[in-house]
Amino acid sequence: MPTRDRELEAMAAKAGLLVDWQDAFGRRRRVSPETLRALLDSIAVDPAEARMNSEAVPALVTADAAKPVLDLPLRLARKARRARIALEFGGMRECPAAIDARGQVRLGIALPPGYHRLELGGAQLQLAAAPARCFTIADATAETRPRAFGIAAQIYSLRREGELGCGDFGALAEFASAAAERGAAALAISPVHAMFAADPDKYSPYSPSNRCFLNTLYADPACLAGGAEIARIVRAGGFAGEAAALARARYIDWPRTAALRRHVFERLFARFLAGDFAGAADFALFRRDGGNALAHHACFEALQETLAASRASARMTSRFADASAPGALAFARANAERIGFHAFMQWCAARGLASAQAAARARGMPIGLIADLAVGVDPAGSECWSTRHDMLARVSIGAPPDALNAVGQNWGLTTFSPIPLVHNGYAPFLSMLRAAMRHAGGVRLDHVMSLTRLWLIPSGARPTEGGYLRFPTDALLRLVALESWRHRAIVIGEDLGTVPAECRERLARAGILGLDVLAFMRNARGFLPPRRWRRDAVAMTSTHDIAPVAGWWRARDLDWRRRLRLFGEIGEADERAARVSAREELAQSWADSASTRVSARSPLPRVVDAAIHAVGITPAPLAVLPVEDLVGAVEQPNLPGTIAEHPNWRRRYRAGAQVLLSAPRVAARIRRLARARRRSS
Repeated sequence: MPTRDRELEAMAAKAGLLVDWQDAFGRRRRVSPETLRALLDSIAVDPAEARMNSEAVPALVTADAAKPVLDLPLRLARKARRARIALEFGGMRECPAAIDARGQVRLGIALPPGYHRLELGGAQLQLAAAPARCFTIADATAETRPRAFGIAAQIYSLRREGELGCGDFGALAEFASAAAERGAAALAISPVHAMFAADPDKYSPYSPSNRCFLNTLYADPACLAGGAEIARIVRAGGFAGEAAALARARYIDWPRTAALRRHVFERLFARFLAGDFAGAADFALFRRDGGNALAHHACFEALQETLAASRASARMTSRFADASAPGALAFARANAERIGFHAFMQWCAARGLASAQAAARARGMPIGLIADLAVGVDPAGSECWSTRHDMLARVSIGAPPDALNAVGQNWGLTTFSPIPLVHNGYAPFLSMLRAAMRHAGGVRLDHVMSLTRLWLIPSGARPTEGGYLRFPTDALLRLVALESWRHRAIVIGEDLGTVPAECRERLARAGILGLDVLAFMRNARGFLPPRRWRRDAVAMTSTHDIAPVAGWWRARDLDWRRRLRLFGEIGEADERAARVSAREELAQSWADSASTRVSARSPLPRVVDAAIHAVGITPAPLAVLPVEDLVGAVEQPNLPGTIAEHPNWRRRYRAGAQVLLSAPRVAARIRRLARARRRSS
């Protein structure tokens, strides 16, 4: 290997890039020098800044609670003989500080979980002492061997009387109550992150603008006004016909829905300012607690709608490059009321989501809502605009080729850069976690591998031309566990795709549940019998990104891929032949466990029933059934690799919660799942 390449690889390794890695098929791979150069350029830190950071006292360090070993910078330890620790919930501890043979600082004291204040060597820093694992389903249910079940729903798909074009948090509260009445312990939902108020054509929940705030299209106007008043506002604005048409539609029209909902909330805001509704003190407290983060997000929303209305050029928008730009600061001073409107929308959304979780718990759900936390954000969104220096630049995160996608994936997203993340005391990561857990009993971490490494693709490159960047796993896992207990929220890690076995073991030790999905539960010999699924994972029949059971059985997903020419190296004929074999293998794997016997020629309802029973008898502590499988749908919510070619994130359910869940076949499937859970191993 040339000397220059060896030097390049040494620099890459020091920056956290993996030069060598193993793909989903067990093959060893090596990142090309061209990719390493591009990735190093994207994560490079100014030398002066790097030197300053290396000499600075860290804002926060993490440790395992109840273990008297703490990894601290040696420059602090060499100046100190004793440490003083102010405990979060009161009290002061003192202990000797010493350096052990491994170069770690050893504090001769065990600490309770919490965020404490450490004084050492004349410096002060925050110490996050974390429990050994996350809050679990056993903790939530008070059962030593939980066998709970839940339902997964797409919020936008929900229906209810008086709706405004899409499902919202009011419809979610109704659905959560109805699901709880039927024995569900949890309701898993699609991401509710803030999108782009000025651009409703951007509606993929996994490509958000900001993960610390909410999608205001889900705000429930009932948090302020009754149904009759909302209907009056709709009629007065000339939207009655539009609202009726949107309510009847099979698919959501996001721009028309956004216009309708914006009209209603504009009128409610005007009346709120006039004092017609209660809540002014609560709103003021919400804005104060939201601080600069809320102010910046609301400013971004107001600024984007202003720029869109004026059809601003790129030259004009450069004046507002980020939240600290002079143009942005001047805009904020001149548009206080409009910024107030967007803060008001966040307040309404937060009240609605809190009410939905309260409804779930009030009806007896021990977990309630399970939120979904997207792995990244749109680089043109509010999160990057507000915290530009904390984010990765000129790269996109994605995935290398695997069994789900033969050509790899470029998600068009970015996320935190690990270097400033560490030096800023993990503040952006903590804000994101707390936002996800604030009104939920659980959180699903999309692409949980982001806690250990992420696949980065340089700008303009193909997904295959990327490389992995390591993240500070120990610290991130500790913070997840600590926040999980503080919010009493279970944690699920979406671990599909390229995930090393040792990573899954590490996540399991941390109390983060994996995800076992029917279509992927197979090895070289075929599908695993249900009773051999993992005990430390959530079991599911399907997810939003794959065909539901009936659609998979009918190969509806392959029909879509044929129509859109999405087949990769494996041709259509081979894929269809493989699906035929897979159906037979799956039916065989159920032979000793399914109460309903099936074959490759069985009718679809019978197949769906068998799949529900099979997932129900797994040893998983929680089995989750998507609404699509409850009703026996063949179409999936999202087809990866498409945008407008497939109706992603637009399908509606056919009825409201009570009607939908009371339908004879649906009710029978819920009872089937509940019985299977009681009989699981």
